[in-house]
Amino acid sequence: FIRRSENVCVILTWTYMERLWCVYEWACMLKDKAPERCFLQIETFMNEQTLPLYLDCIRYFSIKRARCFLESDREILTNKIDSTYVSHEAFETLVKATAVALIARSMAFRGGRSRSLHNTFFTPWADLALELGFGELAAALRTCSASEWRQAAAVRSPTHRDELMKATVSDVGQKVARVQGVSAKDYHGHINHWFNSSVSPLLGKIRLEALIT
Repeated sequence: FIRRSENVCVILTWTYMERLWCVYEWACMLKDKAPERCFLQIETFMNEQTLPLYLDCIRYFSIKRARCFLESDREILTNKIDSTYVSHEAFETLVKATAVALIARSMAFRGGRSRSLHNTFFTPWADLALELGFGELAAALRTCSASEWRQAAAVRSPTHRDELMKATVSDVGQKVARVQGVSAKDYHGHINHWFNSSVSPLLGKIRLEALIT
């Protein structure tokens, strides 16, 4: 099913990483799909109260800590992991790095709306990447300029554009931009281009290092 799907969408709550079956399916998804083909539904669940829960669920994830509804499933899943990944540590690294990166991409869309939102919901993921030892990933995440990309995607009224054309240099700085809205297509395009070119290759490298060849 995953191989035949063009894209994959995950409804991600802070308890997702507590369940070994879910995590194994996550790893299967990232084994068969490029990270840019994987999308999260997280916006509804992420707020200032749940953010620490999301951070901790990834920070403390391990195969041993993850639960199975049927304990007999643990042996089945462990054997599958052992046959596909070079070690449990490599599997856990892949899961953590991809989770941090994909959540960061989701939060970039929110963070572009204001500096406060960026600092509250995006920056913690770059910080967690560094804390977990993913230095290159942390550096790549910090290159995100979502606020600039959102401004670039702003749709301004024709009247406002005419005023700016007629204004003197001294007047331009005093003009108040009348923005009709933001082109979601353009805004998402900027963020996805950044993720695909700067972040996804690093995740691909981690995936190659984790898989048995």
